[in-house]
Amino acid sequence: AATGSAGGGVNVAKNYFTSGSGNWTANANATSASAFIKGGGGGGGGFQNNVPSPKPGKSGGPGGYGFFFAPVTGGDSYAYAIGSGGNGGPNQQQGQAGQASQVTNVGTANGGTGGGRGPQPPGNPGNAPGSTGDFSGNNTLLVTGDSAGGGGGGATSGAGQAGQTGFILIYDNSGSV
Repeated sequence: AATGSAGGGVNVAKNYFTSGSGNWTANANATSASAFIKGGGGGGGGFQNNVPSPKPGKSGGPGGYGFFFAPVTGGDSYAYAIGSGGNGGPNQQQGQAGQASQVTNVGTANGGTGGGRGPQPPGNPGNAPGSTGDFSGNNTLLVTGDSAGGGGGGATSGAGQAGQTGFILIYDNSGSV
């Protein structure tokens, strides 16, 4: 593979972010970046006990998940943020949506929606608009054991569980660690 000041080298994993926000700086020789980006999962819905037949809450939707490829300028910094999972709904309430994970000028994966209370439906998965590969809802393609899935619903008169936090795995084509 080509290397040198023009970039074009092998894609090398640079950073794996699992919480918070900050800046990622592309290697000085990089001309492109690729990233697996996963949004936060939606929180599970709370138990519904005021209906003739009590019902457990439904799971929140998993965060959107995609693979992104974008040009970058070597040495420049790009802001990133990891989407948090949505809070589980308290008794008889819907779970909250997960937050988006994003890298500026590279890509965004949206969070899943919150799960319904009692007889309402589960949350919907987020999406990854503009990705080279949108794997939302397909957790068999994850690069880690973290599914960033939605939280489970409240089973017996309780709150739903929180959704999982998203993540970002960034590569660049600098050919060096």
